[in-house]
Amino acid sequence: MIWTVLLVGSLAGWAVLDGMNQGLGATLRQVGRTPGERRTVLTALGPFLLAGEVWLVAGAGVLLAGFPELEKDLWYVAYPLVITLLVTWVLRDAGVWLRSRRPGVAWRNGWERVIVAASVGLPLSAGGLLGAALVWLPPQPSLTARVVVPVLTALSAVAVTRVLGTTFVAVRTSAVLRERALRLAGRALPWSAGLLAASAVAYVVLVPADGPLTAVLPPLVVLAGSGSALVARPALADCRLHRALGAVVVGGVLPVVAAAIALAPAASPAPTLELVLLACVPVLLAAQAWVWWTFRHPVSSRDAVFY
Repeated sequence: MIWTVLLVGSLAGWAVLDGMNQGLGATLRQVGRTPGERRTVLTALGPFLLAGEVWLVAGAGVLLAGFPELEKDLWYVAYPLVITLLVTWVLRDAGVWLRSRRPGVAWRNGWERVIVAASVGLPLSAGGLLGAALVWLPPQPSLTARVVVPVLTALSAVAVTRVLGTTFVAVRTSAVLRERALRLAGRALPWSAGLLAASAVAYVVLVPADGPLTAVLPPLVVLAGSGSALVARPALADCRLHRALGAVVVGGVLPVVAAAIALAPAASPAPTLELVLLACVPVLLAAQAWVWWTFRHPVSSRDAVFY
């Protein structure tokens, strides 16, 4: 149980914390219409980039140390998706770091397009990997299930990160940037809710279950995430941004929880590793809390420019 909580917690943390960064990157050129505005959006991202992606490193460590059989099977059945995730992760970070290293317009526009493309490809591959784990471990007899479920979960991940990113931009900026981000978040909310609901329905219809628990509980959890859009939409309309962000975060966390319920992976770790990881978790949580508390205010002209 401890190892399952560690795995789900770290992957869910990455899904929502780095999901905000992915959604911000995917909408960078829509929210920011000028080089200066895009620089402001990247400044809003600055303190949170490494803080978000560290949870993927933690999740990979827990998977390798605690679930070697699951890790081996996942590499075997979804190797292209894993490679795509790693490549888009590297490209996203490279674009953010290199975008402002030269003053040329072509240089900056080129790296901004890399940021946008990689920030779409990253959740697309991560969502596809989640869906592949559901239908390829163990393999399903239906080819339709093997294709439809990963495609829907991949599109759901892109839509959810888009809402997370634009809501995050609205929290971290002001004036015209906040207004644009709110409009984009409002447009993306129905897509994220609809795709999550479609993923849950496809899982029920196409994937044969081993028992009533795995048949009903995972799709219900995903549907609860879809329903969080009902809370986020009026909160966005009333500019209650932190409430809206919290509702969207729930929508990003619950699909990871649902996948853990459906797969029910068995841990086989070395005993000492458990103590090491448990000692690291409070440090990671404290560092994350410090980052959010320190940079909780909207970006202003007095903020340090990171990228």
